[in-house]
Amino acid sequence: MNAQDIDSFLKRWRATLSSYYAFDDVEGYFRRHRTEIEALVAHALAQRRARTGDRPEDPADYLAYDGVVASQRVLDARPDPQIIQQLMRAVDAQFSDGYAEWAVFGNFAVEYVDTRTESILLRDGWDAVPLLVDRPALAIIANGHVVAVRDQMGSLKIHPDHRGALSGLHADLHRAEAKVLHFREVIDIDPNTKERLTKYASAMWRHARKATQNFTPRRPNLRS
Repeated sequence: MNAQDIDSFLKRWRATLSSYYAFDDVEGYFRRHRTEIEALVAHALAQRRARTGDRPEDPADYLAYDGVVASQRVLDARPDPQIIQQLMRAVDAQFSDGYAEWAVFGNFAVEYVDTRTESILLRDGWDAVPLLVDRPALAIIANGHVVAVRDQMGSLKIHPDHRGALSGLHADLHRAEAKVLHFREVIDIDPNTKERLTKYASAMWRHARKATQNFTPRRPNLRS
């Protein structure tokens, strides 16, 4: 989050103010409380970015992801049928917003199913949580905080305090992604309807659990 982002947000916000507030009074208030206002705006924008699955850029963005992960961890702990129900509600909401079916299934629903599959595969060594947000993402947690996020475009962003410290994460994630592609070929289901999506999700998560049932969990190599 940079000063330009904050200035842009404040400019848009000022434009919504009623003419009841004199311009000089508003500008004077902003000058006197600039530091506090910047902190509040940065926090609000970071929260919005995390709720939509945007790529984190600075420590504030990663901190905002902590709250999203807390609620998503609760969802991820539910039985598969309940998670699928929640996914279908999100699918219906996107349909209601006017998004095309191919985009909702291909760019959102399948993306989440595959991301959750990867999280199951990664849990032999990482605390990985799939995020059912506007653009599904994968969060990696260490010591109670988000230290890395893989966004919908496949970009892995690591917290600036931990760059170079998450030994093996890139390689493990690459292996998980390769296994997801293999599962797709084995399952051979085109998830372009709700019924097929349900079968696809159930089969993908079942294959992932079977592939990891003999793994011995290990602690991630996180160096300070």
